[in-house]
Amino acid sequence: MDNALIISPTGCSMFYDHEYDRNSHWRATSPERTYETVIIGFKDDYEPEPDSYDNFFHYPIRYKWKQLPELLDFLKTKNIHWENYDYIGYFDDDYCTDIKSVNRSLELARQNDFRLFQQSLTSWTVYPCLQQNKDWIFAETNFTEMGVPFYRQDIFRKVLTLLQDYKYNESEWGIDKIMCYYLRQTAHIVHEVSIKHMRRESWYDKTNAFKEMDYLMKDWFPKYMKDQFNIDYKYTDEQVTLKAYVKQ
Repeated sequence: MDNALIISPTGCSMFYDHEYDRNSHWRATSPERTYETVIIGFKDDYEPEPDSYDNFFHYPIRYKWKQLPELLDFLKTKNIHWENYDYIGYFDDDYCTDIKSVNRSLELARQNDFRLFQQSLTSWTVYPCLQQNKDWIFAETNFTEMGVPFYRQDIFRKVLTLLQDYKYNESEWGIDKIMCYYLRQTAHIVHEVSIKHMRRESWYDKTNAFKEMDYLMKDWFPKYMKDQFNIDYKYTDEQVTLKAYVKQ
């Protein structure tokens, strides 16, 4: 089963960049893809560009991760079952890459049995471990962002369990920082190919986001790991590269 699924809650037009083939945007329908796409319009008036999706539905997504379990239930009513795919990606709508880059990252994931991964970033990032290094094929890390991650099917099931257990108000900050520890797995960043975040989302007040992230990482998550797994989690906020696989 070498067929992945990418779900993308979307409310804007597709982004293009000179670094990627404009005629092969990652969303473009093509027989060359080793993945399928589901575009979720979270605005009532949103309509995707022609030939830019395999499946399109409207669904009122306000919180991308908090509502993921209910979104998956909705998709099952449309005969789209995430259990039928080897990897599941959950992409924000403001990233740009191309088909060959996504295909290559999935090829490496399948060859090397990645548990969770993402393509390296060429745009601004506060996490150096995500920044593309063209001398590397891929790297092993303790972190992926929540913008464009892929999860192996069995890992995705565990992610859903966490999302159903963690109840929060409005901020989704911090979930990415505890994900690898929760899964007891390392992540991978594919450096041979990349993806670009096309806009900075800095216009909103982040006060509550920081408060909820602090609560998650210092209060809720340590208690959760102890109660569920008898594991003593010690607070850490380090996102690092553990090992790199260099091009020959």
